[in-house]
Parts: sequence; C-alpha cells; structure tokens
Amino acid sequence: MTPHEIETLLRHQKARGPLPSSSEGLSAWITALHHQLPPVSLELQSQWNAISRLRAAGLVVEEADGKAMLRFPPDGDALDRTFALLGLPPIEGGGAAALLSTAERAANAAGCAPAVSLPLRVQAAKACALGWSSELFSLTLLISNVSLREEDGALLGKGGAPVVAVCAEYDRPVTSLDPPGVAGYRLEEARTQGVPMLRVAAGWFRPPLRLEPTAQNARVPAGRSEALGRAERFLDALDEAWQRRIGSVLEVAWPVYRPARAGPLLDAVAGRPLPEMELR
Repeated sequence: MTPHEIETLLRHQKARGPLPSSSEGLSAWITALHHQLPPVSLELQSQWNAISRLRAAGLVVEEADGKAMLRFPPDGDALDRTFALLGLPPIEGGGAAALLSTAERAANAAGCAPAVSLPLRVQAAKACALGWSSELFSLTLLISNVSLREEDGALLGKGGAPVVAVCAEYDRPVTSLDPPGVAGYRLEEARTQGVPMLRVAAGWFRPPLRLEPTAQNARVPAGRSEALGRAERFLDALDEAWQRRIGSVLEVAWPVYRPARAGPLLDAVAGRPLPEMELR
C-alpha cells in the first residue's frame, strides 16, 4: 500500500471508531456509518439464511427478482463483525472481498459510455497541439423527445414535443446541441433560472445533427453512476411539473479532453474551452 492509501484507511477507521462488541445498538452504529460511506447492495447467498436476522437487527434487506440485497456501507471489517454478532456464517473470502466484488460489478455496469456520440471532430493530436491532454473522455447527455434515424444517425425531434437536455457530469442543463454547451447554473437552480428548450434542426437549409458510434478509447468519468442518478431524478421531477411532456430520454456521449495540467475541458466537437471539471 502507498502512504496515501494507508493514511486514507486509517482516517476512515478513526472516523468510524471501534467495531461494536455486541449486537445491541448495531443498527444505529451502521446507520451512522452510512453517513460516512454511501451503502452498496450486496447479494445475500441463500445458504447464509441471513434475511430474517439482518432485518431483525434493523438492517435494510431488499428482495426483487428472486434476489435478496443487503444495503451496507463498503467496510469489510464492519460487515464481518455484523455477521459474527448476529450468529451468521462467515462470508467466504471475507466481507472486504465481497463488497469489493459488488462495487466493481456496479462500476462496470455503470461504466459504459452511451453507444452513440456527438461527432468527434477534434482528434488527440490536435488537442495536444492546443494545450490539452490527449486523453479522451465521454460525458453523458440525456436528451428528451428525440429519436435516432438508423440509416444516417440523424437526431430528430418527436412531433413538436419539448426537447430539453442535461449533462449528467456537469449537473447542468444543456443550452444547445450543435455546438454543445451547458448553462452557467446547476440543475438545482433550474427552477429559478429556467430550463432551456432546444431546437433540433431537420430542415433543408440546416441539416440535422448526425451522431456516430462512441469512440472505443473514450474513458467514462468516475462517479458517472451518481451523476446519472441526479440527472434522472431532475428529469423525473421536470416530467411531473410539465404534466408528463418529457417522454423518452436518449443517452448521448459528449467527447471532451481534459486539461494537461489545470484549467477548462476542451470540447472535442467544436474545439472550444468548456467550464472546468475534474475528470479521473
């Protein structure tokens, strides 16, 4: 382990405090741990016969599609101690291995960029020449009431229904698609600032925006899953406020380059600087 990793682990253990020595107060202790670490969903194996004991201790176990999922903070020592205090069989390989495997599966499921992308016009060599890194990332746009014409990838509106879009990672409304741009305010401020309505070109004098397959070397930013969750909740609330006019939502990748050191991102569609954002 690196010194930084050791320090991070020890700081977590210090904030968490000692592991409980009895099942009394176990639920409150785990609830407090939830505030330090966002819980993950761990699938419970049937041979553990754990559902009733975990629920009796006040822990959250959800059942769906024939699976039982325990919501638990990503702390392997705490999970092992919880199982031991409740008289459950030990987890093979330990709680840390089980939670790590769960987290990796969730990251892989949420780590795929959308299949289609805004057109990548700025190649890595040009990005480097302009002073940015050659490392390509895909941000995620959620666009309402549009469809994709299969034969040429044209982005089309749906019968006059309102077209709005948000960028999940920026947590901002999108102000235009061609060229792409984001508002100067976050989604939580959109109620007072307004939600921009977008025009999807499809006329003789202005051809439609044509999407393309997402570049295979494009990285997905860390935290994409959480960013998508925020954006989806915003669109759900907007759909309710607008009396179910948002309709279907299409995921579209937005290719960008991060700065070589510090500074704004580079839009790989129009080749212009964007607001700063940490990408990793």
